[in-house]
Amino acid sequence: MSEALHHDYDDSYPTCVETHSTLRIFSDDLAPDQITEALGIQPTDAFRRGDPHSGGKLRRKTNGWFYSTEKLTESRDSRRHLDIILNALNGKESQIKNLQARGCGTDITSYWVSGGQGGPWLMPNQMLKLGALNIDIWWDIYFSSEDET
Repeated sequence: MSEALHHDYDDSYPTCVETHSTLRIFSDDLAPDQITEALGIQPTDAFRRGDPHSGGKLRRKTNGWFYSTEKLTESRDSRRHLDIILNALNGKESQIKNLQARGCGTDITSYWVSGGQGGPWLMPNQMLKLGALNIDIWWDIYFSSEDET
């Protein structure tokens, strides 16, 4: 495979059935609206400490702020989803570092449904940006079969 092919997006990614990524920020002290104000990005979802969950049986133990690519692109290439998040964070490195210094936990989770051999991968420039932002990334992987009905 040529070097050029490694960097080309494949939005129809043949071994992926479905994917999306979510920037997650958790804080015991900062409310979701404070995180929104700090980043200048509207979350796609959020919750506050004390909010009910699991059918009202439990209460949230922390604040959560989320920016998901699920409705922003139909691409099945996880690199495209990651770039959407990294582009939203472009120029906001000091804001992310400030949130982390104030105790916020930050990561990116990528939902991935595999439809065959071969999985998601990252490009070097994405790894460099994640490292500079001190943001972990992990995949929540599921397996699908063409034979399933």
